Amino acid sequence: MSQPILIDWQHGDLPQLMDWPMVVKPREVNLHDFLTNSNLAVPKSPPWIHSTASSHLIPILEEEKLLAVKCNVFKGEKLCYLFVGRAAYKGKDALNPESWQLPSVFVMRFSTPPPLKRIHPFDTGAFERGRMPDYLTAFKLDDFNVGTDQDQIGRLISLYFETPRRYVDRDANDQRKLKEEHLLDMSHAKVLAVSKLYKEGSTTDCDDRGAVIELQVEQDIPLKKENLLGVVIPEEYARTPHVMEALKELTKVVETYRLLPINISQHYGLIYECVERVYKRTGINL
Repeated sequence: MSQPILIDWQHGDLPQLMDWPMVVKPREVNLHDFLTNSNLAVPKSPPWIHSTASSHLIPILEEEKLLAVKCNVFKGEKLCYLFVGRAAYKGKDALNPESWQLPSVFVMRFSTPPPLKRIHPFDTGAFERGRMPDYLTAFKLDDFNVGTDQDQIGRLISLYFETPRRYVDRDANDQRKLKEEHLLDMSHAKVLAVSKLYKEGSTTDCDDRGAVIELQVEQDIPLKKENLLGVVIPEEYARTPHVMEALKELTKVVETYRLLPINISQHYGLIYECVERVYKRTGINL
């Protein structure tokens, strides 16, 4: 029978480490940590965009601010949501909408942006409502929270799209290329899940909200000339007394689109074209 090893702890009498083999356990890499520890380029972010039902347009013009409202995803919080580069927010669809049900869109660029509460690489509401694919919802929503550092926006774009133009066009990098360039393995499953989401085309359940960066602000956002690049509204509001005058006090660029006898969701192509015209008229080069 072998004799027990007696260790004199006071005098540092310790066995050699080589006699005590250690097992290194695998560790999952969260998207936040991967981006933060990377040397990815940080290009200038595309403009930030807030979309809302046009029934809110006149109250917004009266208040001259976008309101943080009670959130049904992050319970107990009041948040104002924006998306980077695209007017991807979608409310409830309607078969034969009125103008006030159509979206109004505020295109913004800040010299001093408001502090962010969270940044996610997709629409958190769509995730919580089960509209995202199973390979993504296998993880927790908070696994994709990349923090509050605004440089994370640029890192997300560099990693998955390389350039802001490709991001806005949803022209994502191939996953194979991503694996090879960044030496990704199964410890990076969350990083790869977002890559697959970005590369897939839109479906009935998972539309362009699956490939847009979501920003959350925990305060009202004042509308000021220096921040508001342009606004997109249904054309009926342009004929409503004092609406255009109020808008022109805040921005020089107002784009309008027609109400058509189609679903609300079928108007989004018109809205995207209007946002692109705002970019061109304000000299935004993506």
